Amino acid sequence: MLREKRKIFLAKHIWGRYKGYAYSQLHKASSKNPKEGSKRKKLKDAHGFDVKFMYHVVRLLSECEQILMQGDLDLQEKGRREHMKAIRRGEVAEADIRRWAADKEKQLEKLYIDSSLPNKPKKEEIKQLLLHCLEEHYGDLSSAVTKVGWAEQALKDINHVLERHRKNL
Repeated sequence: MLREKRKIFLAKHIWGRYKGYAYSQLHKASSKNPKEGSKRKKLKDAHGFDVKFMYHVVRLLSECEQILMQGDLDLQEKGRREHMKAIRRGEVAEADIRRWAADKEKQLEKLYIDSSLPNKPKKEEIKQLLLHCLEEHYGDLSSAVTKVGWAEQALKDINHVLERHRKNL
């Protein structure tokens, strides 16, 4: 059900989030020092940089590109698989990845502007999907679902009763 409706979650605003996460990975690649003796430390020593952080930079920016271009995300896409494996093996230089990321950022800024995705996710459709999922799992939720604004209405009703009693005093 979620897979079929996945596109209602996708919107242009993801560019800023993916970009922020990708650049935090870039920053960590050069600033974070892994614990001595850890697998990550061995990888960093062997390749001169943290290949895992750089892998995530490329993965995130590539996924964002796919979303902005196609309005969808296919995590099984085979097109970039070999390039990603080469990064994980340390076969791609850190400088090349950083240059690629800077170029990709420029491309994604243009894609963001030209994308046909909505600016924000479709919240009402997402709420309906959530209710449908809950009903599929738990059964009928009609008695559990409350109306929006019920608390405000209850306060108005209480205030009305108090006003009537004040008049009678």
